Amino acid sequence: MKLTKVIFVFDLDGTLVHTAPSLLKAGNGLLTDLGRNKINVERYSTFIGKGTRKQVELLLEYTGGIPERGLDFYYNKFMELYKNDPIKDSYLYPGVTEFLEFLKEKKITMAVCTQKNSETATKVIKELKIYDYFKGFAFGDSTEFLKPDIRVFQHAVRDLGQAKYYYVGDSATDLSLAAKVRANFLFHKKGYSEDLSFRKGVSFSFDTFFQLREHIGEFLDK
Repeated sequence: MKLTKVIFVFDLDGTLVHTAPSLLKAGNGLLTDLGRNKINVERYSTFIGKGTRKQVELLLEYTGGIPERGLDFYYNKFMELYKNDPIKDSYLYPGVTEFLEFLKEKKITMAVCTQKNSETATKVIKELKIYDYFKGFAFGDSTEFLKPDIRVFQHAVRDLGQAKYYYVGDSATDLSLAAKVRANFLFHKKGYSEDLSFRKGVSFSFDTFFQLREHIGEFLDK
């Protein structure tokens, strides 16, 4: 049976929101406490996408290794710093609000599927005034799993009914998840990963959400 309902599922960091500046602030705060040199946002962006704990692990390894107190200690310290201000210098990518409004007008259901924990992710999307567009959510602490485990995606769409899925993301992890759930993968080229435009399974690549909006009318009819 052909599914006529459509659901769009979005990654958050590097897809809808440029969150690297606020994460970097917390990361550099951690490095300062350790007496290490700060890093720039371009380098920090390469650590994002596999969960916040992994992000802190990569940061510590890149700057000199994990100290004797262990990863858990410094992850908790990072989260204390980050929770103080998860919005600092973060912003929606160009065209995001317009694209979400476009989907809303088309009566298309939307969900968020992110590695970010629920407290900080919710604060970010509420502060940036896009929370009400979404009907489903999966955060890094919603289940015991992380992307690309299919159960994370299933959690995001668990109450939304059967549909044809479109997944919007910026990383190989997102691409892998989209393939597992048989979703059309829409790749945000201005996110935090290498160019995946020519990878198998990428349905469409875009630089801005204005481009995605132009394309999506035709794309939805396929």
